Amino acid sequence: MDIQTKLFFATNVVLITVSLFSWIIKWFYRPKAYREHFDRLFPGQFYVGLLFLLQILEVPYLFDISDGKVLRYVNAFSLLLAPPIMLLICRKFFFPKKKYPRLEIAFFIPAIILFIVFLMRITGAVSFDYTGRQIIIWSSFVVFLSFFYQNIRMALKIGEVSRAVEKMEYADEEDFPVNFASYVQWVPTLICVIIAINYLCHDPWIKFFTDLFSIVFTVIFVMFTLDPWREIQFVEEEQVLVDTVELVDFKQKRRLSDSRYEQLRESLFALFEEKKIYLTPHLSLEVLLKEMSTNRNYLSETIARSGYKSFYNMVNAYRVKYAINIIKEEPMAKMLDVAIRSGFSSATSMNKAFVQQGLPTPSQHREITPAQQ
Repeated sequence: MDIQTKLFFATNVVLITVSLFSWIIKWFYRPKAYREHFDRLFPGQFYVGLLFLLQILEVPYLFDISDGKVLRYVNAFSLLLAPPIMLLICRKFFFPKKKYPRLEIAFFIPAIILFIVFLMRITGAVSFDYTGRQIIIWSSFVVFLSFFYQNIRMALKIGEVSRAVEKMEYADEEDFPVNFASYVQWVPTLICVIIAINYLCHDPWIKFFTDLFSIVFTVIFVMFTLDPWREIQFVEEEQVLVDTVELVDFKQKRRLSDSRYEQLRESLFALFEEKKIYLTPHLSLEVLLKEMSTNRNYLSETIARSGYKSFYNMVNAYRVKYAINIIKEEPMAKMLDVAIRSGFSSATSMNKAFVQQGLPTPSQHREITPAQQ
């Protein structure tokens, strides 16, 4: 084995090892505080792990790096399987409640079939003449282009939603991960471009540099996405989040009659007092509108006339009260667990909500003795 082949071999071994270790983390690491709510908080985790696990399919490359058929196989593996899985990850993470369009699911079938053809070719189960090989190669690229197009659309959609998110229309300002979206929005598209270059060039040196990029990216991505699992330190907020939704001006003419207001108010409080809708993860104003079968203006007026500044303020008031009860009843409970059980997306957002209510922080509440309470 010459030095160049050893270099390619070592790089690919590192890539496979790093990917398998990342798969173990993504599938089997469950911090205690998140254990009961893990699937809800990390809906795309299974597919992230699957993407790493599938790197083991590159093992045939290690046995015969100089074989052009094997190189074409590993490049086709990335081209056909990585883009659709990345699309699934984005869908599961950013839009977990939306169904996957049937037309998009249909594209998975030719991708899998073509990958199996490449796998059978390197095992000698099938063989093709020059024309047949060209048909398979370019058919694979056409399938890739369909997923590449869908990944671009997904990136644009994530950006569109990020710009449209009005924090005060969500029960928790972290419900739609705007900051995270800004980091990862175009990552799948960039990876698709690198994969396409690697496939079209069909060169072991290009494969080598692609492997290096994959190793670095995998390490950074896993470390970055592990960050939310770290223990959260409570700190006093220097500035309380300003509520951008103003009170309804009661001096102006009200849209609702008293009878209609009482109807909506009764329905609203039934959702909060009886159904405890405020515990719903990722609760938005749109969800409440559908539950009450009313419009935005009427609901906003009902909330304001009920004594709350906004939907955001009302939901957090209920969540804070619920969290305080948990802290009183279970003083040893972890604050992260208290936050999740109370409907908050993180302990940090719960901390902010307490401050906004003019209350001591959750950790300070735990320090108060029963007699003081």
